[in-house]
Amino acid sequence: MAAKQPTHTSSVLVADIGGTNARLAVAVCSSAESKPILLYYKTYTCAEFSNFSSILHTYLSTLEGDIPTEACLAVAGPVSKGKAHITNIGWHLDQAALKHEFGLVELLLANDFEALARSAPALNMEDVTVLYKGSDNPVGAISIMGPGTGFGSAILVKHDHNYTVVPTEAGHMSFIPLGKDAVDVWAEVSKTIGRVTTETLLCGAGITRIYKAICALENVAPKEYDPKTISIQALENKDSICLKTLSVFCSMLGDAAGDIALAQGATGGVYLGGGILPQIADFIVTSQFTNHFLNKAPMENMLAKIPAYMITEKDAALYGAALLSQTPTTTS
Repeated sequence: MAAKQPTHTSSVLVADIGGTNARLAVAVCSSAESKPILLYYKTYTCAEFSNFSSILHTYLSTLEGDIPTEACLAVAGPVSKGKAHITNIGWHLDQAALKHEFGLVELLLANDFEALARSAPALNMEDVTVLYKGSDNPVGAISIMGPGTGFGSAILVKHDHNYTVVPTEAGHMSFIPLGKDAVDVWAEVSKTIGRVTTETLLCGAGITRIYKAICALENVAPKEYDPKTISIQALENKDSICLKTLSVFCSMLGDAAGDIALAQGATGGVYLGGGILPQIADFIVTSQFTNHFLNKAPMENMLAKIPAYMITEKDAALYGAALLSQTPTTTS
C-alpha cells in the first residue's frame, strides 16, 4: 500500500529526467531548508517510452488520492524559455504544453544542476562525502559543479529566508592545467580540439580524451575503452594507463573546482555532483583532488576555509526540484 501523505504541508510532483532513467516522486515540503519527504517513488527506463508524457501518464495512474497540482521537472539538458532538451535521448519538453496536458496549476522546468544546487542546504552529512573539511561554519555563496555528459555548474545564494540559484557556464571556461601530467595531456588534446575548456576534459568524453592523450604520450596504442570501462580498469588496478587517466582526471577536477570556487566567491562551500563521481567516490577521496583544489597561490588562505563535498545522495536532484518549486527563483 502506498504511503499516506501528510495533510499539513505542501506536496509537489517532482522528476529527475536523465538520458537513461526518469525518477519520479511526490515530494512533501515543510521548509526552505529541510529535506522533503519523497512518496510514491518510482524509476522508469526512458528507452521503454517514446516521450516523457508517456512516463508521466503511467506514473500518475499509480497514485492514490489527490494528484498534486504543482510540479518541477529537473532535466539533464539545457532549459530556455520554458522549453527543455534532454541531450542523450533527444526528447523535447515544453513547459506550457505539459502544464495544459496534465491540468497543472504550476509547472517548472529546471536544469538538473539547478535542482542539485537547490538541494545543497537540505542535505545531511550522510548525503555527502567530505573531500575537504574547510571552515566549521562556512557562510556565503555555494558552488555546485560536476562532470557528467558535460560539466554542470551553478551558484546558490541565500537571501532573507530563501535561496536563488544562478545557472552558469563555468564548464566552458578555458581549462588551465597545473603540473606536468596535466600540462602534457592538455597540450596533446589541444592538438585536435583547439581551445580546451573545463568540459573538454571533465566529462564522460573527457575521460576518454585524457586516456587517449596519455596513450599517445607513452607511445601505446589505445584500446577501444569507453569512460566506464576506463574507470573500472583503474579501480580494479588492471591497467596502468587507465589508473593514470583517473588520477589525472581527479587532479584536474581539483584544479577546476578551486578556480571556479574563487571565480564564484564560494565561501559557503563547494558541492560536487554529476553522474560520474559516485562511481569513483573512493578513488577521489584518496586522489590528489584536495591538493589541487587548495593549490591556488596567492589565495590559499581563502581556499583553506572553503569546504568541499561530494554529493552521494542519488535523489538530491528530486529534493532540489521540490524546493525550487516552492519559490521558483530562476528564469530559464
